[in-house]
Amino acid sequence: MLTPLGKFLRKLRLDNDQLLRDMAERLDMPSSTLSAIETGRRKPPQGFAEKVGRAYALADELEQSLYSCVSEASGWSIGIDASSLSKGDRNTAIAFARRFSDLDDEDKDRIWDILNKGKE
Repeated sequence: MLTPLGKFLRKLRLDNDQLLRDMAERLDMPSSTLSAIETGRRKPPQGFAEKVGRAYALADELEQSLYSCVSEASGWSIGIDASSLSKGDRNTAIAFARRFSDLDDEDKDRIWDILNKGKE
C-alpha cells in the first residue's frame, strides 16, 4: 500500500513518463530504497525533499506538498540546518517552533502570507 509520499512520487514519476528505476537513478539511490520509501517500509533520508525538488524543478505548490508528505512519512518531525543562520535568525526559528501550537488560525494564515509573499 502506498503512503501519501508514495502517491506523490508515483504521480511525479508518471507525469514525467518514468519508471521507478528511472526516478531512482535521477535521485542517485537504489530502486529498492525508493520503493521502500514509497510503501512506508523506510523513512525518507535527510535531505530527500530537497533532492526531489532539485531533480524535478518543482513549482512552489508541488514543493510544499512534497515537504508535507515527507514530514508525515518522517514522523512529522521537521528540522532545519541552522548552522549558517545568524544568532537572531536561530532564536527566531526556535521561538517559532516552540510557540507554533499556541498560534490561532488567523496568525498562522498571516505568517503563511508573509512567507509566500511574491511567490504567486
